[in-house]
Amino acid sequence: MRKACGDVLDNLKGDCYQVLVEDCIPVLKRYAKEGRTFDFVINDLTAVPISTSHEKDCTWEFLSLILDLSMKVLKHDGKYFTQGNCANMTEALTRYEEELGKLYCPVEFTKETVCVPSYMELWVFYTVWKKQCDF
Repeated sequence: MRKACGDVLDNLKGDCYQVLVEDCIPVLKRYAKEGRTFDFVINDLTAVPISTSHEKDCTWEFLSLILDLSMKVLKHDGKYFTQGNCANMTEALTRYEEELGKLYCPVEFTKETVCVPSYMELWVFYTVWKKQCDF
């Protein structure tokens, strides 16, 4: 019986891709140290936390770590894709956008609100890229 996605995921490694099934933090740290960069980084690990506290919050610290490491492995003309949170979570989304301004490099972003049928909610999705600097 043929799967809906064909045979595309039958192998974890191909000529131009590799699917890693492991903790992303050590991998991102290793790739950043090695200077490896990628055209696209897709973050499906973390959504924007619903907490908006500016006090020390491990969920925001974790999100910031993943975001910063992802930017370090993103090519200068690459794109970073991630889910935000429910469109009604305006304070949390604003806090996320503030976090984007705190990265080691300046970034720009767009956001799109789409219906996620399985959640029965409108969610915000972000595309982030490194800002082109004139040096």
